[in-house]
Amino acid sequence: IPVRGIPHRIVHAGQKRGVISIGMEEDGPVIRVHGNRDFVTRRVADWLKRQAKQDLTKAVNHYSEALGVKAKSITLRDTTSRWGSCSSTGALNFSWRIILAPPEVLEYLAAHEVAHLREMNHSDRFWKLVRDVCPDMEAHKSWLRAHGAKLHAVVA
Repeated sequence: IPVRGIPHRIVHAGQKRGVISIGMEEDGPVIRVHGNRDFVTRRVADWLKRQAKQDLTKAVNHYSEALGVKAKSITLRDTTSRWGSCSSTGALNFSWRIILAPPEVLEYLAAHEVAHLREMNHSDRFWKLVRDVCPDMEAHKSWLRAHGAKLHAVVA
């Protein structure tokens, strides 16, 4: 499963209770999951959602400051068709699966949704705002178009 764009193997690390950790083994990056084997899938999903919330909160705060706006809230959703949305009240919603994409793609998504706090549309003014804070947005937008369906297919 990719984490921040890098494929990882999930490894059950024994019954001893503990935290999930990322590490490197001879055959590449791994996610080590401690605890009961029956709960590995759920623990990984919960961990991925926490990582997504952490990275998105940091990115949203950065772009909010850059654009002089403030999000009312940041919520993760289990969507399989949209990456994000912005309500008219300033609530930002994101698919937790964005943590599977490379960090710069997550950054683009955060910039995109934060820009909606100033422009609730996809006008030229909106795209200029996004481009101003995320100059490589076209590449990241293209990456999501090319790889997004695969990430949306990941089941928690």
